[in-house]
Amino acid sequence: MMNQNNLRFGFLETNTLRYSFYAAIAIFILTLTGIFGTFAQRDVIQDTLSLDLVALVLVIGVPALVAGRSSQSDKPVITILNSAIAGLIAATAVILVVLLETIVPQEELMFVFNNYRPIIGGVATLGAGQDNLIMGILGLLALSLILGGIVGGILSLPQRWMLAILSGLGSMVIIGLMAGQIRNLVTPSDALGVVGAFVAGYGAGYATRTIANPWLRRLLGFIAGGAVGIVFLVLGNTGAFAQNGALLLGGDPSIIMGGAVNSSLTMIIGFGIVGLAGLIVTSASSFVHNSAIFLAVVFALLGMLNVQQRMTVIMAIVTFIAFAAATIFIPPLGTQSNKQYRTLSPQQKRSIDVITGVLALVLALVAPVFMGQYITNVLDLVMLYIIMGIGLNVMVGYAGLLDLGYVASFAIGAYTSAILTTPSIFTTGCIPFEPIADARYAEMCTGILTNWQGVGILTFWQAWPIAIVVSAFTGMALGVPVLRLRGDYLAIVTLGFGEMTRVLTRAQITAPVLGAAQGISPVPFPVIDLTSLNPDWYFELSNASTIYYLYIFSVLAAALVVWRLSGSRLGRAWRAMKADEDVAQAMGVPLVRTKLLAFGVSSAFAGLGGAIFAAQLRGIFPDSFTLLVSINVLSLIIIGGLGSIPGVVVGALMLVGLPEVLREIQDYRLLVFGVLLVVVMLLKPDGLIPPPIRQLSKQQKVPQSASPQPNTQ
Repeated sequence: MMNQNNLRFGFLETNTLRYSFYAAIAIFILTLTGIFGTFAQRDVIQDTLSLDLVALVLVIGVPALVAGRSSQSDKPVITILNSAIAGLIAATAVILVVLLETIVPQEELMFVFNNYRPIIGGVATLGAGQDNLIMGILGLLALSLILGGIVGGILSLPQRWMLAILSGLGSMVIIGLMAGQIRNLVTPSDALGVVGAFVAGYGAGYATRTIANPWLRRLLGFIAGGAVGIVFLVLGNTGAFAQNGALLLGGDPSIIMGGAVNSSLTMIIGFGIVGLAGLIVTSASSFVHNSAIFLAVVFALLGMLNVQQRMTVIMAIVTFIAFAAATIFIPPLGTQSNKQYRTLSPQQKRSIDVITGVLALVLALVAPVFMGQYITNVLDLVMLYIIMGIGLNVMVGYAGLLDLGYVASFAIGAYTSAILTTPSIFTTGCIPFEPIADARYAEMCTGILTNWQGVGILTFWQAWPIAIVVSAFTGMALGVPVLRLRGDYLAIVTLGFGEMTRVLTRAQITAPVLGAAQGISPVPFPVIDLTSLNPDWYFELSNASTIYYLYIFSVLAAALVVWRLSGSRLGRAWRAMKADEDVAQAMGVPLVRTKLLAFGVSSAFAGLGGAIFAAQLRGIFPDSFTLLVSINVLSLIIIGGLGSIPGVVVGALMLVGLPEVLREIQDYRLLVFGVLLVVVMLLKPDGLIPPPIRQLSKQQKVPQSASPQPNTQ
C-alpha cells in the first residue's frame, strides 16, 4: 500500500516531483549543449525515425520511467499518472530552452554554449517554426503526457512483458545506429546455416536428456550440427550460395560457399561444433544458456541486415519482435537448463565448464573472419581496456587502494617497449637523425656515453617482458612512499604521479629519450618468424585483425593470473586488507609486502597493455596518456563490479565499445560515464556483475566417534 506521507495533491508522489525536477535540470543543460542539433539528420530507422526524435523520447521517457519505478502504489492508475506528470515536467525543461531562444539572440547563445544549435523548427517543437510556436509547445506538452502515460502503462505490466518491450525497443535503436558498421558482417546463408546447426544441436539436447552417457549425448549433438552442414554443403555445391543464389537472398558472397567448394570436411566439422554448442547449453548454467541463445538471435538478425543494408521499417519490426520474444521465452528455458546443471556431479559440471570455455575461445578466434576492420579495431580497444581494468581491479577491487594515476604505468610500459624496439641511446648509443642501416650505428655512436654502443635494437617479443617488469617495479617504487596513506590521500598522490609522468613525457629535458611532444615513431609491429620450421610461417601482426589474437592471448593470461591470485593466500590477504587494514595486520597479514605486491601486479598489467598499444599504433605520443585514461579504467571496473573479472569485461564493452561503435555519442562520453555511474550506484551499488561471495570454509559434521563422551565416574 502507498504511504500517505508520500502523497501530494491526492495522487502525485513526492518522489515524482523530486526526481522529475532533478531530471529537468539535467535536460535543460543537455538541450543547451546541442544534443538535438547534434543528433539531427541521423536516421535510426530509414526515413521513419531520426536520432534527435529518439533523444526527445528518452528525455521524456527516462524521467517517466524513474518516477514510475519509484512509485509506492500498487494501483496502475497512480503509476501511470505519476509517469505522465514526470514526462510533462521533463518536457517543460525543453520548452524553457525554446523560450530562451526567442528572447536571447542565437549568436549570443552559441557564443556561450559552443555546441548549441537552434531548436525552434526542429523536433523539440515538433517541426513548428516561429509563426506557430505556441502550437508546437502545446503539442510537445501533449506528447509528453501521452508518452509518460505509456511508460507508466508499460511499468504496470508483468515484469517479463515490461522487460520484453524495453529490450525490444532498446535493441532496435542500438542496431539501427550500428547498422552502417555491422551490416556486412554476416550473410543470410551464413546466418541461416549457423543458427540452423545451433537449433539442431539444441533440439538434440532436449531429445536426449534421458540418455545417461554425457559423451554419447555430445556426439549426437555434433552429428545433428554436422547433418545441417551436409545439407548446406549439398546446396552450396549446387550453386545455391552463388551470386543471386537461392539462399544468398541478395547479400554478399557467403563464407559457407567457400567451405562448400574448397573444404567440405572442414565445413561439416564446423557445423558439428556449432551443433555441439547447441547441445551443451541445454545443460549449462542459465547465464551460459541465455547468452548463447541471444547470440544466435543477434546472428540471425545480422544475416537479415546484410540483405536490408540499413534499418528499414521491416527490419525494425523483426528486431523488436525477435528481442521481445527472446526476453520472454529464453529465461524460463535458462531456468530449466540451470536446474539440469545443478543436478550434475562436480566432475560433469567441470566438464561442461571446460567445453563451454573452449567453445567460447573458438568463437573468439574465428570472430575476425566475420568482423570487418572497424569492428575488430573497436574490439582491440575494448580488450586493451579489459587488460588495464583487470590490473586496476587488483588494487581497487581486491586490495582497496584507490589509484588515479594508473595511466602512468600504462605509459611506462608503452615507452619502455618503444625505446627498446627503436634506435635510442639505450639500444644503439645514440639517436640518429635519419634511419640508417644497423651496421652503421657503431660508427655513428662510438664515443657517446663513454663508448656505449647500446644493447642493440630488440624485437617486440624481447622488449615486451622487459616493459612489464619495468612497469611493475616503478609501480612498487611508487608504493613505497605511500604505504601509510589510505583513501582520498592515496588517490591524490597517485593522481600526482600520473600527471608527473605525463609532464615528463613532454618535457624537453627528456626529449633525447622520450621524444617530447613528437613522441617515438615508428615503433615496429610484432612479427612471428617461424621460417626455420617452415618457409611460409612468417606472420606480421600489422593490422587490427592480426594483433587481435595478441590481445586475446593477453586478456586470457591476465584473467587467469588474477583469477588464480584471487583464490591464493595473497588474494585473501588483499581482501582482508581492503576490509580493515588494522584487523588484517593484527591477524598477521604483512601490510608492506601485500601493498607493494598489489602495486606491482597491477602496474605489470598496465605495462603489458601499454607495450601492445605502442606496437599497434606504430608510435607513441604523450597525448595518449591523459588523466581521462585512468578515469575510464576506474569507471569501467566500478560499473562492472569491483573485484569481478566478468564485470570488467561488461564494463569495458559498455563504456569503451558502445561509444566507439556509436560515434554519435562520442561528444557525450563523459556524460554517459556520469549517468551510468549514478544509475549503477543507485540501483546496483556492487556493480552489474559483482564478485561471488567466497565461502572460506565449509561446515563439516563431527564424526560420531569424535564426539565427547560423558564422564561416568
